[in-house]
Amino acid sequence: MKYQLEKWTSLASHFIGEHFDNCKALLDKDYDGLHPQVRFVSTQLYLSCHFSSESSLILLREGREWDADIISRSVIEGTVKYIYMLQGNDGEKLTRSIEYWERLPNYAAIKRSSRAESFLLDIEESDSLEWQAIRDLVLSDSEIEAYRAGSNTKERKLLEQKWSFSQIIKNYANDSEEGLEYLAHLAHDYGMSSHLIHKDGDGVGMIWERSQREAERLNAVKIAHIAKSISDLCTFSEIRSIYLHKSCNLDYSFVRALKDSYHALFLELQQATESFVEKEYGTET
Repeated sequence: MKYQLEKWTSLASHFIGEHFDNCKALLDKDYDGLHPQVRFVSTQLYLSCHFSSESSLILLREGREWDADIISRSVIEGTVKYIYMLQGNDGEKLTRSIEYWERLPNYAAIKRSSRAESFLLDIEESDSLEWQAIRDLVLSDSEIEAYRAGSNTKERKLLEQKWSFSQIIKNYANDSEEGLEYLAHLAHDYGMSSHLIHKDGDGVGMIWERSQREAERLNAVKIAHIAKSISDLCTFSEIRSIYLHKSCNLDYSFVRALKDSYHALFLELQQATESFVEKEYGTET
C-alpha cells in the first residue's frame, strides 16, 4: 500500500502543479486581464486552495485519510467561493472581491472585539503585558462605525449568509451555467467532514466503525477513501483552472489535454473505488 500511496500522491501533486503552472501568468501582479482588486483577492484564495491541497496530499501519502479530509473540506469551500467570486460581469466580480476581502473581515473584527472586551472584563490585571494581544483586538467606537460602513445587523447577517457554503451551492443547484448544478452534491462530503472537525460522536464513530472491519475489507475501504480524496483534489484544481480562464475570457482546452496525460493515474483511482464496491456490496452493484 505504501508504494501505491506514494505513487498516487506524487502524480497528483504533479497534476495540480501543472494546473498551477498553466494559471501562473494570470495570477501574476502584472496581469491586466482582471481588475487589480479582483486579481489580487482571487489569487490569494487560489493559492490558499492550492497549498492546502498539497498539505492534504502529504497526509494521504501517509495513510492519514481522516485528517486529510479536514483539510480537503477547506479546499472544497475555498473552491466554491473562488468560483462564486469569479462569476458574473466585471462589476459583480469587483463587488464580491470587496465583500470577501474587506466587508466580511471587518464584520468579523467587530465580533472579535466584542469577545475580547468580555474576556478582559473577566480577568485580573487585564492591563498587563500578558494580555496585550487580546487588547489589540478591541476596536474603538469610531473603528467599529467605520467597519460597519452604515450597515445594520440584518444587512450584515444577509451578507454572511450570502457567502456561506450552503447558500452558494444552493444557488448552484439552480444555476443555468452548465456543470455548476453538480457542485450541489458537495454538500454531502462537506457535511461528513464537519463531523471530523467537531470531533462529535458521528465523526469519531465513523473512524471507530472502520477500524472494526476485517483486514481485507479495511484495506479496500481505506484505499478507496484515499483514491476518492486524491481524485477530488485533482478535480477541484481543474475547476479553479477552468473558472480562472473563463473569467479572463481565455481558452482552457489544456484542461482536457492535461487530464488525458494523467489517464493512468485516474484509471487506477477509479479501479480502487470499483474494487471496494465489489468487496463491500458484491457483484450485484
